[in-house]
Amino acid sequence: MKLAGTVTVAALTVAALTVAALTVAAVTAACTASGQHSRLRPLPEGVRGVAVQSSRNAWSVGSPPADVRPQKAIVAHWNGEAWTTFSPRGLPQRSGLGAVAAFPGGAWAVGDYGTTQHGDGGGRPRQFIVRLTGTTMRRVPVPEPADGGLVDVAATSTVNAWAVGYLGGVDLNDGIPLILHWNGTAWTRARLPAALGRGYFAGVTATSATNAWAVTNTGKIVHWNGLRWDHVVSPVIGVTYQLHDVATTSARNVWAVGGAGSKRTVILHWNGLRWTWDLSPKIRGRYSFRGLYAVSASSADDALAVGSADEGTLALHWNGHGWKRFKTPGRGGLNSLEDVTFIPRSGRAWAVDVTGSATLIFEWDGTSWR
Repeated sequence: MKLAGTVTVAALTVAALTVAALTVAAVTAACTASGQHSRLRPLPEGVRGVAVQSSRNAWSVGSPPADVRPQKAIVAHWNGEAWTTFSPRGLPQRSGLGAVAAFPGGAWAVGDYGTTQHGDGGGRPRQFIVRLTGTTMRRVPVPEPADGGLVDVAATSTVNAWAVGYLGGVDLNDGIPLILHWNGTAWTRARLPAALGRGYFAGVTATSATNAWAVTNTGKIVHWNGLRWDHVVSPVIGVTYQLHDVATTSARNVWAVGGAGSKRTVILHWNGLRWTWDLSPKIRGRYSFRGLYAVSASSADDALAVGSADEGTLALHWNGHGWKRFKTPGRGGLNSLEDVTFIPRSGRAWAVDVTGSATLIFEWDGTSWR
């Protein structure tokens, strides 16, 4: 279904929300000579997404556990020594943020509100966008109708950002795939190719105003060339598959990850001409579940893909020749790596590890996770 034109955001003023000086985890910045942190950094429980500008400037977002009040989105900022949370005052009830993207001077966070925990208890979701700086959090208007949710966000500058998700429907699988664009003044709805079908955009990435990619949970891929979003044929691999995230470093280097059913991981690569199917390393054992949820890349020969399997976290590294699995410090079982992001110009990366009782950040130092 093609969305009819571009909808301009209605004028709406929302007061800025100040940061509460609430330290979530006063983790000492015990650094090595190279400036790398030597221990895991606990996060507020419920965090799912992270964006890193430097080792002293990062953002994390998420949703509160079901038994925590108030039921409002979680936003925390890392200053190199500790995570501090923003006050939830002014945020909508029953809200959650699932993704965050940094840009010079701040970050965008996206999600939804209006449903009970994960929608299980009813309610109708509404799209939700927050703009962050080091001291303020401001809710920003989205185009109406805003029924549905936003799943991922990418930004290349203060005047160019993309947010993706779905329009309408209580169940995101029954929604209409949706892309919003920030032009420095307002969020507007993008015109999309026809025949995307039902579902939602699960991931978006961009390197410039003329190069962005988005993927759907049904395996569809679209590309922004500076003028329009075009549908790009994805590879046929013999089974139906879902895509969960996408990352790019240039017009000739794009990775997309997901799964086929519950037992097979899927890794796709764009070389500037076409998408190909890259096999991930063989995961030994007869596990009933495995999947890749996030991917990040710093160059053509340096990328990370993360997720989970029955035996614990799943973390893969691309070195320019092949994918190799690396162990993480997780305790094994019920662990899931929900997000991963490279720290710009460092060769290092952070991954969000979620367990039943804690959320941690693991650090990739270029050769191993710790």
